Amino acid sequence: MNYRWIIGVLVGWCGLISAGAEAGEKPVTPGTIAQDARETIEATMQYTAQQKEAFQRKAQEELETIQKQMAALQGKADKASAAARTELQKSIHELEEKKGAARKQLDGLKSATDAKWDEMRSGVHAAIEEMNQSYQRLRSKLQ
Repeated sequence: MNYRWIIGVLVGWCGLISAGAEAGEKPVTPGTIAQDARETIEATMQYTAQQKEAFQRKAQEELETIQKQMAALQGKADKASAAARTELQKSIHELEEKKGAARKQLDGLKSATDAKWDEMRSGVHAAIEEMNQSYQRLRSKLQ
């Protein structure tokens, strides 16, 4: 009795496997493997390009935000006392230099090869972080 049950299960299982293969699976050949590989590479390249564009957009937006914030700080510095204004102008000038360095790195990132992209992305990220920290320090001086 057990043998009939086991044979029945095996026959049913083999039937399901063969039905799945006939239902829509394409046969595996060197041509299909190569085609699948090309499609995977293309999808990866598109994903990578999208990630690069998204990072560049975000970095550009952060630079624009800092520029607006710096303009507001400049207005506050103009209203400060003469002694404070001199120190604030120096800090704003340093912040402008950091923003310029971040902008230069971002521009370099746009033309970077895939091999250098990750390294340059880290540099852009670090430059923007440093610029944000400098902005926060300057802002705290004005409060």
